[in-house]
Amino acid sequence: MNSRTIAKKTGAVVILCSMFLSLCGCSALSKKDVVAAAKRVAENIEDFDADKLLDLSTLSKGSDRADELRKGLNGEYLDENTLKFCTAIRKTFSYEIREDTFTAKGKEASIDIDFSFADYKSLLKRDYKNIDELVSAVKSSDDVTTVTFNARFIKEDNEWLLDNLMSSSFLSLFEFMDADIGVLAVDLAKIVDSTKCVWAGETDGMYKNARRISLVVYFNSDVTKLKGKGIKATYTVEKDGRNVWTSDPFELGDKSRIELNYGKDVDPNAEMKSNCLAKGAYKITLTAENGTVLHTAYTQTDVTVSETSSATVSNTTGYKIYDAGFASKVLKAGWSNVDGKLVSNASYGSDASRISFVMQVDPSTTDNVYFGFFYAPTLSEALKIKVKTDTPSVSGNQTPIENNGGYYYSLGLKSKNGESLRQGIYILAIFSEDRQTVLALAECQILSKPTSDYK
Repeated sequence: MNSRTIAKKTGAVVILCSMFLSLCGCSALSKKDVVAAAKRVAENIEDFDADKLLDLSTLSKGSDRADELRKGLNGEYLDENTLKFCTAIRKTFSYEIREDTFTAKGKEASIDIDFSFADYKSLLKRDYKNIDELVSAVKSSDDVTTVTFNARFIKEDNEWLLDNLMSSSFLSLFEFMDADIGVLAVDLAKIVDSTKCVWAGETDGMYKNARRISLVVYFNSDVTKLKGKGIKATYTVEKDGRNVWTSDPFELGDKSRIELNYGKDVDPNAEMKSNCLAKGAYKITLTAENGTVLHTAYTQTDVTVSETSSATVSNTTGYKIYDAGFASKVLKAGWSNVDGKLVSNASYGSDASRISFVMQVDPSTTDNVYFGFFYAPTLSEALKIKVKTDTPSVSGNQTPIENNGGYYYSLGLKSKNGESLRQGIYILAIFSEDRQTVLALAECQILSKPTSDYK
């Protein structure tokens, strides 16, 4: 080996050593800077400061994700009680930067940050009388849970910026904000939007010649938090200060509005006169199972038609007559058992290809009525139908037809080519001949199973 070779090798070693020392210096310097950046991020996570976190990150401040971060950390998605709970959890936050997890490659680096806070899952396994008791339990809790955030950084303009803000790892820190704290999340006394509640069909504060009274109750958006919680309610009906009806319990949470009905079809013992609810003052009270009164409303009824046998209707399930003059002519009414597919008073099996609503009327009746059938796949869609302005699927005119000594309106709908009708809700609207007056409405349902499954 000659001196020139030795020189070359020595030079190579010097260069390699120089590069090695240079790389080690950069890595050490990077670690120090990344740890400092991680500390700033951790402090602002503890403070729930969205704007400062955005300053420390690569996420655009004007993006939808940035807006979600601000609203989320500000608690805008939470109800009052859940916000109190989450604020108490936030105050228990602490962090530790795991320097041993630091890695770097060029202008990219990552490091783990452990966040510890009150173990909300174990806390929520207990029962609490109110939100204040739950908050107190959070404050005094010795049980702690730890969640690790793998913070990733990118170096831009000599500054290490957080590059995974709003990532799944970041969001895992805030899962407690989605925790189910039970009915404490909803103030049942304020669950009803009383400004929207109305008596359906009432005019001038009174029902006249009505077979049924119907209170439409609207809920505020918090009602969705009760879905699947098993929170039940009942409603009571009072007439002239005397309780006459209490409903069966039903669950709250899956509907934004409900109808509380009372009449002969609801209560067989309802006091009637001329086939109408007897004159009186009525009160309906909606109450949660725990005794909280959700809503109370009052109305009155009056009867102006004379007692007459021709006004007797044997079955009011599935329809309602609105015009007193027309009601006085109806002897019987109901959905017909067409092809043997009727499985209840107003329901047909899924194999039904025809439905028919039949009204027997006084023999002297010659009124020509206009009728239209409307369809909706679900109850929520059916509630949107406006029979006075929407176009029916099928419509027509009819006068009473004589059959076996009686006179009948037989208003039907059938599918094309004998196929089964679509599953869903069918609404029949019956109008005066000039289409200006709604005489009656009837509704039935095509069920999801064939007739044989119900017999």
